[in-house]
Amino acid sequence: MIRSLFPDVGIDLGTANTVIYERQSGVLLSEPSVVAYDAKRGNKIVAVGRAAREMDGKAPDRIKVVHPLHAGTISDFKAAHTLVTTLLERALNLKGAMHPRVIVGVPGCATDIECKAIEEAVGQAGARKAVFVPQAMAAAVGAGLEVSQARPSMVVDIGGGTTEVGMLALSGVVVLHSIKVGGESLDRAIASCLRADHFQIGSLTAERVKIRLGYAGRPLGREPLRISGMDQVAGGPAGRSIPEEMIGEALLESLDAISRAVRFVIEATPPDLTADLLETGIVLTGGGALLPGLAGFLGERTRVPCSVAPEPLLCVARGAGEILATPSLLERVAPQADRLTRWYRSIRLGVKESYSP
Repeated sequence: MIRSLFPDVGIDLGTANTVIYERQSGVLLSEPSVVAYDAKRGNKIVAVGRAAREMDGKAPDRIKVVHPLHAGTISDFKAAHTLVTTLLERALNLKGAMHPRVIVGVPGCATDIECKAIEEAVGQAGARKAVFVPQAMAAAVGAGLEVSQARPSMVVDIGGGTTEVGMLALSGVVVLHSIKVGGESLDRAIASCLRADHFQIGSLTAERVKIRLGYAGRPLGREPLRISGMDQVAGGPAGRSIPEEMIGEALLESLDAISRAVRFVIEATPPDLTADLLETGIVLTGGGALLPGLAGFLGERTRVPCSVAPEPLLCVARGAGEILATPSLLERVAPQADRLTRWYRSIRLGVKESYSP
């Protein structure tokens, strides 16, 4: 397919992964949100994305592996700038091309400073304009939900650093709740569980264990997984078989936090909208939605039908791209990002201010 001279690009700048989507071409790039630089060579960039992720926990001391985003917000502005600039240039190969419009899905907890940093990075990569939209709205559109109708659309976007729960109707956010629990929280819970049993593993191994043995609800009856790590009692490397039930118990606290966030949004929603939820249900997006049994687990906890969106990892980026390509929807959705930012800032400052779309 021939790319437009003025492509419209959607970006999901996630804690764990960054996804870049163009409506005409589909997903252009999906890579880990990781940057590696050489501290002894003037912080020269060594790798960005997948190559940098593979260095995590393995590189020598002079190579610093940085995750620019933590819990859905920017923790290292310089690295975040490098990440966005490099990946956008890599995705679009902007040399000699016309500059695209870019739309970025941001969590409600994003600050003005963070949005400005992203805007500058996008501009340096060659974009002529950057627009921000609520992440929950982008996820819902990317999941194929009819957000413009009066009937509610409820989305639970479980990313690497945050889970954002949104109740949407009439192209607006009715209720939004964001917690700093996501895929990385599950990884840390697994590592912590094993560390309590005097066995230490790295983040890459914890993620692999989560993917192979993680579940919500009832065990699936899978065989134990043998992994390698550090036996803290013997003081050396060792192997160990990890049972499925052990991982399920390790994840339960984080999964309970997600279910409480979902119930909070349901309880805060006007009754006329919640009455329709039994028909419209809840849709899960983000990488965390791939955890086996999670939809059933949340369905039991909330008494509302839950399902997983097709290609949940791509929903935010795809939805952002679709919004940018639909002027009528963009006009109604984009201004909400500013109001959501002010609302979350008031919460952090201890000011009681309600959010209204």
